[in-house]
Amino acid sequence: MAFVKSEIEYKQRTFRTFLEAREVFENLDEDESLRLEALNYILNHQEISYVLDMLLQKYSHNSNIDHALIDHAFANFKVKPKRDDDYMVILNMLKASNAYLRNKAITFLQDYGDSAKQFIEKLLYDKDRDIRIFAVNILGDVNYEDSRDLLVELIQDEDDINVLMTAVDYLGEIGDIDDIEILENLKYKFSNEPYVSFGIDIACQKIKA
Repeated sequence: MAFVKSEIEYKQRTFRTFLEAREVFENLDEDESLRLEALNYILNHQEISYVLDMLLQKYSHNSNIDHALIDHAFANFKVKPKRDDDYMVILNMLKASNAYLRNKAITFLQDYGDSAKQFIEKLLYDKDRDIRIFAVNILGDVNYEDSRDLLVELIQDEDDINVLMTAVDYLGEIGDIDDIEILENLKYKFSNEPYVSFGIDIACQKIKA
């Protein structure tokens, strides 16, 4: 749903504190234009990490609601400075059951390129394998200058088959001829896993093409 300026002005309200604004924003029975006004007040007075945490607490387990408000918040992050705390909340958002929030978190990391790369590198070695897979997907899609080197390093250290093969698949897209030997050596490390051998063969074919 698009927000119409005249509707916002009609329901305009002055907030005295961001806690008051948050209470209005989190009230699903409140008029949507007022909730947008509340969100804008919070965006103007709080750092990104606060807004992200607010969205996470409100929508972590609630799907298919308020997508327009969530989109509005993320769109306004582009004009605010990014801090380490922002990326820490993004990590928690990647674990949310709400798929819409997870996708927004991935897009957030993709949009901020090099400024988010250091954080993504940390995710590559997170204890949660699903987070490592997320990190590999982001790394492959964003394709930093050293994405290939980071994938090669991960592949040589990774023991989880799902994470490993996600990285192998991306290396097939962005790797070079020198990586074929590294991939072939993985067959010996995972000799009891036919899926690994099959996936490596496909990646090598892509590199050679």
